[in-house]
Amino acid sequence: MIGKEQVLTIFIALFAIIDPFGNIPVFLALTERMDISRKKQVAIKSCFYAFLVLLLFLFLGRWILNYFGISVPAFQVGGGVIIFLAGLPMLFARPLGMRSLDSEIAECSEREEVSLVPLAVPMLAGPGAITTVVVLTDRYPGLEGKMVILGAVFLVLTFTALLFWYAERILRGIGQTGLNFLTRIMGLILVILAVQYILSGIKAFFQT
Repeated sequence: MIGKEQVLTIFIALFAIIDPFGNIPVFLALTERMDISRKKQVAIKSCFYAFLVLLLFLFLGRWILNYFGISVPAFQVGGGVIIFLAGLPMLFARPLGMRSLDSEIAECSEREEVSLVPLAVPMLAGPGAITTVVVLTDRYPGLEGKMVILGAVFLVLTFTALLFWYAERILRGIGQTGLNFLTRIMGLILVILAVQYILSGIKAFFQT
């Protein structure tokens, strides 16, 4: 039975790694030439595509690990490192991979369809989010755990879609400084969670 604290931990982990507030500037940059109705369509479609990607790894992640002969402790340590690397740049309000994506964002902004790439993948459902889903699935196995994780993914991405809908108002209201502050908070949470994942993986390795 998964308690309220575990549910809250799952939600916070997914919210931090998906980082809805930190992705607002990217969404605005990619949709600046679109009218309001088109922006809303992109917001919904990008979150829907991200949901499908994370859903896929939620149910097939363990099978993928078994196929490649990867133990759970090894994945916890490796996944913790990936999440740590994703969270560390966020402490400086610069999400992992953003610099390398600058040229891709500039290119994609010239196209009509940006919902799948780069918004859904890799901005929302990137390596960090995928890793977090798989790690959480191993930590909370069984159908109940999967349903809780799936529900948390759905809630986070629904909230993300709403933020994208009102992205311009939010940016005017709290400014870039406010968004940077929220991104740093999410980064701090991710770094702490990553350390916990790594320690849990090391502990499980020596207990086997």
